[in-house]
Amino acid sequence: MLKGEKVLLRALKREDIGRMHEFNQDIEMYILNGTLPHVMPYEKVEKNYERMVERNSEKEYFAIEADGKYIGFCGLNLVYPGVHRLRIGIGDRKYWEKGYGREAVKLLLHYGFHYFGARRIDLGTNAKNERAIRCFKACGFVEEGRPRKVIWIDGDYVDQVNMGIMREEWNAIQQE
Repeated sequence: MLKGEKVLLRALKREDIGRMHEFNQDIEMYILNGTLPHVMPYEKVEKNYERMVERNSEKEYFAIEADGKYIGFCGLNLVYPGVHRLRIGIGDRKYWEKGYGREAVKLLLHYGFHYFGARRIDLGTNAKNERAIRCFKACGFVEEGRPRKVIWIDGDYVDQVNMGIMREEWNAIQQE
């Protein structure tokens, strides 16, 4: 469990599945994630939950909790030795643009570099997700590449934005 001022990163619980399912019905969430919108049946959300909580050394997922309720998830997946991919989604719109995502990302970076032993953490998002890009930059991520017009979103192809942060960059931010 990782605790910040606004959020708690805790283990996912079976009780979270209902809220996960609710968030997966939001078409804008799919657009922000750069995936095709579709109705996700409850059973599929249950299977996703089972994959997320399955214990292994290559991934770690957390529930993001605020004000005592599940508002989203975040996690790290091993890509190569020492390289992890960050994932995050805040499904509860009441918590958008209020610093909850930024705090969750910072806690996850601390976990990844300090406990997972990552030397690099990266992520990808789409160019239309300006809110996420601002959040990641505020946490120290640097844009590393932008494959052009590869993600179909909302009737058009948009760029994918690849970002990363190295352990030494994170350490320098911690010293400030």
